[in-house]
Amino acid sequence: MNSQIVNNLYELWNCIGKLTKTISVNENYTSVTVEGSDWPYRVFDINPIDFALTLDEVIAKSQKKVLPQVITIDQPQLITPNEDLQFLMSQKNMALDMKDFSIEYKNNKNIIPVKTTTDAHHFADVASKSFGYRVDGEIINTIIQHEKIKAFLFQENNQSLGCGMLFVDASNNAGFHMIGTVPEGRGKGIGKHITERLLIEAEKHGCPNCVLHASAMGEPIYKKYGFEVFGELATCRVMQ
Repeated sequence: MNSQIVNNLYELWNCIGKLTKTISVNENYTSVTVEGSDWPYRVFDINPIDFALTLDEVIAKSQKKVLPQVITIDQPQLITPNEDLQFLMSQKNMALDMKDFSIEYKNNKNIIPVKTTTDAHHFADVASKSFGYRVDGEIINTIIQHEKIKAFLFQENNQSLGCGMLFVDASNNAGFHMIGTVPEGRGKGIGKHITERLLIEAEKHGCPNCVLHASAMGEPIYKKYGFEVFGELATCRVMQ
């Protein structure tokens, strides 16, 4: 199951890279080099065979600005201490088998699908404030045209307070991405409402599994819905 969770994320990034024409693929790793955005600007899908040598190559090219300076690694146990790498965050790879889940939720009237350029830029603004890194509105506006990507905003009193994204991959698994709430919207259960909307969408698509990558804070919340942990991701920055 862990490989399916990771594959959903990598397939999404591949999709974004192709849509924005910023992807580079070789036999040992893939990179997406979008300009003006920290998402999904990174190197990923590093081949575990000769991992150390490949990582050294990625670090050297990142330091020369040939590759992005952010690396996501799906087998963090392979990482050895390296003064050229700064650890940024760890996330748990989680999945929910939809056979064991009964949808009992209704669509929340405050959640709207992102369909217009204006909505896309609101989504990017909410995501940037929620996660503390730059998300470009034009990238969001480009990718929401894809039939497998759906983005949502939580709006209240004409304010956009939360966001979330669904990506249905080639295996028909539903990936939950970019679930966030701006600081002034926290403590209102907005993330919960968005998660439930994504579960409804996954059920509509007949997805066998829902997958996501949770922070330490988010992990216990998703476990309440029945999500289980299957692995871990590490994200690091290359020191210049």
